[in-house]
Amino acid sequence: MSDVTGATAANGRLLQRLRKEAGLSLLRLAELTHYNKGHLSKVENGRKPMSMELAQVCDQVLGTRGALTEHAYATAARSRGDRLPLAQLPAAPRHLHGRTRAMARLERLLLGRSGAPGGVPVVCVDGMPGVGKTALALRCAHAVAHRFPDGTLFANLRGDDRPLEPGDVLGSFLRALGAHPDRVPDDQQERAAMYRSLLSGRSVLVVLDNAMASAQVQPLLPGSEGCAVVVTSRQHLTGLLVSPAQATRLTLSPLALPDAVDLLRSVIGDQRADAEPTALAGVAMRCGSVPLALRIAAVWLAAHPRLSIADFNRYLTVDTGRLALLCAGDDEMQAIQGTFPEQRGRAGSRSSGCSDCRDCAGAHGGGPEPVVVAG
Repeated sequence: MSDVTGATAANGRLLQRLRKEAGLSLLRLAELTHYNKGHLSKVENGRKPMSMELAQVCDQVLGTRGALTEHAYATAARSRGDRLPLAQLPAAPRHLHGRTRAMARLERLLLGRSGAPGGVPVVCVDGMPGVGKTALALRCAHAVAHRFPDGTLFANLRGDDRPLEPGDVLGSFLRALGAHPDRVPDDQQERAAMYRSLLSGRSVLVVLDNAMASAQVQPLLPGSEGCAVVVTSRQHLTGLLVSPAQATRLTLSPLALPDAVDLLRSVIGDQRADAEPTALAGVAMRCGSVPLALRIAAVWLAAHPRLSIADFNRYLTVDTGRLALLCAGDDEMQAIQGTFPEQRGRAGSRSSGCSDCRDCAGAHGGGPEPVVVAG
C-alpha cells in the first residue's frame, strides 16, 4: 500500500470515528453536509479521497476544530510528492484601489459550496476594457490559493486578439496535471473528459483570463467538487450563466471618483496631488475613472514632474486621442479609447492656456519615453 493510499484510508477511519463520537449516523451526516450518503461511505471506507471541501464542511458540522482539514491537507501534499507544483498564477498587483467589496464578493463566491455533489463554483468577471478584471481575478486567486491545496491553473484565452482553441488549452492543462504528452488525445471532447478525470478528487483553482465566448470556456470547466473557476471577459458570457454549471456574474464598473483620485495619488505622490486637488479630480474624470487609463495618465505625469496637473488636464480636454501614445505598445489602449471623449483637433491646444514649459512642449511633440510601473 502506498503512503497516499494509506493516508486516504486513515482519513476515512478518522471521519468515521469522529462521526460516531458525535452520535451521527451516516445518513444524518449526509443530510447536514449536503453530500451523497454513498460518497461519504466510500470516503469512510478509504475508497475515495477526502477532499478539502468535504473535510472543511465535516469539521464545521462535527465541531472538530479543523482536524479533518489538517489531515486532508497533509494527504494532498503527500500525493504531490516530488511533482512540479501546480502554481500557474501570474503575479498579482500590489494594490487594488476601490475594489474591497468586489474582492470580498469574489472570494465568497469562489469558496462557497454549491449545495450539490459535483457542483463547481464558476464566477464570470466582466466589464469594459481596462476596468481591472484581470487585476481583481489574480489578486483574489492569490488570496484564496491556499484553500486549493492541489494548485492553480491559468490560461490567457486571448479573447481580444486571436482566441485560443479550447483543445489547445486543454492540452496544456493536461500536461501540467501530469499527463504524458503521448497520452493526450487529439479529440477535444476526449481531452475534456481526461481533464475532468485528472481533476477528480483534487482541489484546484482555475483562472481563465480574457475569454471571448462561453463556448471557449465550457470545455475547460472541472466536473468535481473542490475545484473552482474564475473567468474574465469583456463580454457577457450568458451561455455560462444558463449552463448546468450555473456561473455567477460579477460586473466591474469604473472606480468611484475618490478611489480614482487615490490611484493617481499613489503614483504621482501626495505632495503633487495636494498642490492641485481640483485639477487631479479633473484628470480622473477625463480618464473615465477607468484604472488602466488612470495609471497611464499617472505614469506620464510622474515622468513629467514639471508639467502642472492643470495643464495636463487641459491637454486631455483638447487632445484626448494623444493619451494612446502615452503607453506605446500597449495592446489594450485601442480598446480603451471609448473611455475618453471624442478626439478633437490639436489646433486649440496652444490657445487653451497651456504654458510653453519644456515638459508640456514634450507632451505635444513626443517628449521622453514613458516609464512602466508594475502593480
